[in-house]
Amino acid sequence: MKRLLRNILLIFTLSLFPGCSEWLQLEPESQLTREEFWQSGDDVQAVVAGTYKEMAGLVDKLFKWGELRGDLFVPGQNISADDRRIMDDFIYPENDLNEWDLLYRTINFANTVLKFSPVVVGRDQTFDENESKAFEAEALFLRSLCYFYLVRIFRDVPLVLEASENDAQDYYPAISKEQDIFLQIIDDLQIAVMNLPTSYAKREYDKGRATKAAAYALMADIYLYFEKYQACIDACDKVINSGLYGLIDGEDWFMNFFPGNSNESIFEIQFDKELNQTNLLYKMLAPYPRDGTYPDGNDEFRVSPYFVTEFEKHPGDRRAGNRTYLTYTGGGWYVYEPSHILWKYVGTEGTPSIVTGASATGYRIGNKESDVNWIIYRYPDILLMKAEALVQQGEFGQAADLVNQVRTRAMIEPVTNISTRYALEDIILEERAKEFCGEGKRWFDLIRLGRRNNFERKDRFIEILADNKSYEEAEVIRSKYSNPDSWYLPIHQDEIDQNNKLVQNPYYINQ
Repeated sequence: MKRLLRNILLIFTLSLFPGCSEWLQLEPESQLTREEFWQSGDDVQAVVAGTYKEMAGLVDKLFKWGELRGDLFVPGQNISADDRRIMDDFIYPENDLNEWDLLYRTINFANTVLKFSPVVVGRDQTFDENESKAFEAEALFLRSLCYFYLVRIFRDVPLVLEASENDAQDYYPAISKEQDIFLQIIDDLQIAVMNLPTSYAKREYDKGRATKAAAYALMADIYLYFEKYQACIDACDKVINSGLYGLIDGEDWFMNFFPGNSNESIFEIQFDKELNQTNLLYKMLAPYPRDGTYPDGNDEFRVSPYFVTEFEKHPGDRRAGNRTYLTYTGGGWYVYEPSHILWKYVGTEGTPSIVTGASATGYRIGNKESDVNWIIYRYPDILLMKAEALVQQGEFGQAADLVNQVRTRAMIEPVTNISTRYALEDIILEERAKEFCGEGKRWFDLIRLGRRNNFERKDRFIEILADNKSYEEAEVIRSKYSNPDSWYLPIHQDEIDQNNKLVQNPYYINQ
């Protein structure tokens, strides 16, 4: 009981810094935290669990960062003013979506594990160095994942690698270049992958905790973003050749999302209502009929009707209607007709009759919340990342074979006779949109296309965003995104006001 109370108090203590209003003002660790709590392996495990919990608290932002500036979603009736501005490309440093505090909270949890876990080895005879290294590897994975999000969202950001220790520590870190962060997180993942397990012998842990495959998947994504194509291919092959993952049957495709943890899942953030662990995805995405019927959400975002039209060019696609999206004609939806729910995080299967946020009856909503997991990586992502890297090396045939594995599972015709890099790049981009719609990847896929080879396809990136917009909206997009600095969010104004070492993204200065 004493150990349990100590762990609870430790998590509570860690949650107090850095405070929400002091996002990068890292408070020093107290003597109590250093000496009284970090006594056993259970304490280390508790804080590692706390790091995953912090990551789970980011899911709504991970969705928004990866989707709102893309082309797969349109505003719902009850979208917030800040989110609408983001979707309308009117982005200012004061927007709440520019807050990075939760990512740095997660990083600080990870840094605390990295600092104190080796200390516990000398204090707890039942906690050996191998166990410590395994927990440290999980912390390195989560810290690297956070920094990869940060560089893709903000580009140059502070690189904080130490947990705070004393009053003399520099609480206001300076900006680091994205290339330096890339080198750091690759180094960290190379250490992590040596000490992470292949399996924890429990399915929820194998999917919800860092494994070797999860680390290789993250490495592949990072290498692809930074145009290290052979390294990306090698990392993908580590996952493919493990034999632990594969595409599930197309008829079962929706099981990737409910109940989740499928055979193609590599890493997903776990939620469980019975443990009071819920996410906000249902609440954000379910419609708001205002008549007491299901599904009863907030109607903040809807799948773009233009994307649905593109999807339905292949009517046999198993990922289409009642799976990725559901056409909804219930009360209250009058902005876009027909309206389309992102069904992945609302339904329990490819049918309109049962929703994850419902009460026990399945019809009347009890809490507007869901415990559908948030998938970071699954097997088709590995196949399509490898295909994208192979295209850059001129290996069109091998790339097409990988794309066709995903298309065959979806029951759509294979691609053939591809003779140009641009054509195959566009096919892969479209395939990723259909496979991962709403999984927080679209904006990053577009950024990768636009910045590759010294912005070789910047015009294509811009035209994708301008398609299906009004003339006035398209002109705003073309003007704004012609400057690649605008592809990244500004640092929130509160951070700039607090820390004179931070340098604002030049696009947003004086806005």
